[in-house]
Amino acid sequence: MRIERLAARPDDVMPALTRTALTFGALDQLLRRHPLREAVLFRVRLEAARQCAAVDGFLIDPWQLAASLEGLRPRIRGQDVYERGSEVDALRYAFEQYQWLVRASTLQEERIAEALSSMTLPVGRLGVLWGSALAFREWIERGNARAPFRGALARLWQTQGVFSGLYPVTGAAAFRGGTSWEEWRWIPTWLDALEREAARIRDMVHTLERSWRDARAQAGNQRRHSKAALAIDVIAAYPVISATTLAAKLSVSVQAACVLLERFVERGLVVDVTRRSARRLFALKDFAPLRESVRKPRKPQLGRKRGRPRASASIDQQEDDVIEDVVFQPLPRWQPDFSELEAAMKAVDILTCSVGDVSERAG
Repeated sequence: MRIERLAARPDDVMPALTRTALTFGALDQLLRRHPLREAVLFRVRLEAARQCAAVDGFLIDPWQLAASLEGLRPRIRGQDVYERGSEVDALRYAFEQYQWLVRASTLQEERIAEALSSMTLPVGRLGVLWGSALAFREWIERGNARAPFRGALARLWQTQGVFSGLYPVTGAAAFRGGTSWEEWRWIPTWLDALEREAARIRDMVHTLERSWRDARAQAGNQRRHSKAALAIDVIAAYPVISATTLAAKLSVSVQAACVLLERFVERGLVVDVTRRSARRLFALKDFAPLRESVRKPRKPQLGRKRGRPRASASIDQQEDDVIEDVVFQPLPRWQPDFSELEAAMKAVDILTCSVGDVSERAG
């Protein structure tokens, strides 16, 4: 009878460990001092929060989360109140995962520090990848939540020199349903999940690079002293950017920055992600899904004063629209008809006369 091993051994871990280490090293070399580093980091954080929320049972559109993070109102889709409420709950949960990974609160930082301290011994004994995998598994077995350890991993990668920045590569796919929890099987699975995440980030960098180069080439045909190409570089370096920020980076007036942005929008090089006329934000055309995830601003109603509208305002507006489409016709003049009343009175008179004749005869 074969006895199944429970503890992970080097033969179980080394193939996945080697692939993950090589992929991590190549990605770090690609991202180190990359001009699109901030834009890549923005996308990576969105995707990491989406994956963590999805594994925990909350499916979201990452661009809705991006809209919330940039101070925009995300579009909440759904056929009824229940579906829209579920989408809001999922978006709130994804935002909490984003906090753990990027902008932890004071209480969250304490939990992250606790998770980091739990890695000290395994990492020192087995190395950063194998040791963190073992520490993660032990952390879960003690009944702790995954989110603090995910936030600690991003800090571990930076402090150990794996990445030069806080890149939230967490291996979330290793916690999907049906994954074996036995140590000798789960640790390679988690390492493979880390490798796949790093490979997707690498592909994302190449995609953004192509978009950036295409936009830079199409922004040509300008005067010799034009700053159009430099403006594309600045826009590509930021996830989203306003005309004011672009003007400050180019050392030009806000009006000149607006002219450049409008020209880029007409050529399809950048998109306006805010869908509004004031305080607009722009990004490269790869961020077009963000525009579709932003709620359209409501148009002001003519004649309406300042203040919060009534709850029935939309219903009243719909009723007014229906009423405006109806053409009222004057009612015909009413003509009374007494023919039936006159016939009934005649019948009563005849009956009265007949009763009187019968009484006289009887007397």
